[in-house]
Amino acid sequence: MAAGAYGDAAIAGMSIVTRIAMFINAFLIGFGQGFQPVCGFNYGAGLYARVRQGFWFCVKVGFIFLLVCALAGMGFAEEIVSLFRKGDPDVIAVGAAALRWQFITFPLGSWIVMSNMMLQTIRKPVKATIISSARQGLFFIPLIFILPHYLGLQGVEMCQATADLLTFILAIPLTCSVLNEMKRKQAEQL
Repeated sequence: MAAGAYGDAAIAGMSIVTRIAMFINAFLIGFGQGFQPVCGFNYGAGLYARVRQGFWFCVKVGFIFLLVCALAGMGFAEEIVSLFRKGDPDVIAVGAAALRWQFITFPLGSWIVMSNMMLQTIRKPVKATIISSARQGLFFIPLIFILPHYLGLQGVEMCQATADLLTFILAIPLTCSVLNEMKRKQAEQL
């Protein structure tokens, strides 16, 4: 882990942030898994308007949920990290900074997760695989080598947020092309 170069406090702080983000994202993933059967049934039945409506509903609800979590997390970053590691100011400082970086792009996760789940469900495996591998692989791996080289510990702290932003930018055209395709199919049915 790149945080290892900055000591045990950096490793502990980054680990805490990862766990917090995974816990919150679990709710979003569960919500998306509830959308998948609705998406699959309606797509298979040719009810493309319903798929699109369900997708946008899930993106909006997920965005609001993640925005509320992000705002609360940014405001109480130190307190949240200290729940996991009381009395260790170095861990709290690193963890709070990394948590704030993580929460800057957190609401974008709604688009990423819902796009991935929709694309999986409607049999667009290449696009789904690209999105699912982008966040932790395609973007994160190079960034974890590049950003700390130039920005030090702050590069480690901001790496996941940067990977999330790049994944969001990548997911926009991949998803919008499919949404537009469904819109065309729906128009042809009329």
